[in-house]
Amino acid sequence: MPQSQLPSEEQRIALCDLMHNAFIELRYLDGEQAHDLAYAFHNLPKEMYGWGSWSSEGFISRLRYYQSKHAENIGFNYVSAAETIFHSGT
Repeated sequence: MPQSQLPSEEQRIALCDLMHNAFIELRYLDGEQAHDLAYAFHNLPKEMYGWGSWSSEGFISRLRYYQSKHAENIGFNYVSAAETIFHSGT
């Protein structure tokens, strides 16, 4: 995926809120689903500040994979929340 412009300060704040939700949800998950949710988020704290190659679409793709794989047991719609962060002018 092509590199995106780094998130704005407002977007980084919203991404931190999203990570907060993921950490809360991780407390109640185990096994493969916990692993997959952690995988979707694990690079976000560094990538959103320029480490590696940031791609908002790459991040959303990881969230889509997680949600499609665990569709029967999703507690929070991370894809919708991330799309709102990046496509609503936040």
